[in-house]
Amino acid sequence: MDNNKNETDNIELRSEKVRRIIGQVPPALVRTGTMIITLVVIALASAFYTIRYPITIEAQGKVTDNGSVELFVPYKYLHLFNEPRTVRVTLEGQDEDAAPIEYPIISHSDRLSDIEGKHYFVAKTPIQSCGRGTQSGVNVIGRVTVSDKTLWQRIFK
Repeated sequence: MDNNKNETDNIELRSEKVRRIIGQVPPALVRTGTMIITLVVIALASAFYTIRYPITIEAQGKVTDNGSVELFVPYKYLHLFNEPRTVRVTLEGQDEDAAPIEYPIISHSDRLSDIEGKHYFVAKTPIQSCGRGTQSGVNVIGRVTVSDKTLWQRIFK
């Protein structure tokens, strides 16, 4: 206890110049640190406001005889199809570098389909192939964008 008291007494015995140097914060360091923290916060806020956060649903499907695609979408997403939606379709065997083609979903069925113990509903979209015939029965992967809001919009509605 006496040892602690001696150390505090020693601090008070220092000269005025030493106490001023010890108690003074370097102004350039403070300004630089404040500027860096401010820039990081502004960068995060602008990213938060501009970066889009899309929510997509992936569905498997097949090309039918009449030139349309039937997609089997998990049944839990049925309530999201009350609004008009589009689907990006990738055909089986399509070149991986080729961009998927986007088509509107023209109809969907509220009827429950049970495939391998999982529940689905059917969404239909017409496809127009670019100058080549698309055979029926070809497997398809469809990606439906449900929401394409920014992080800011998702959190603050």
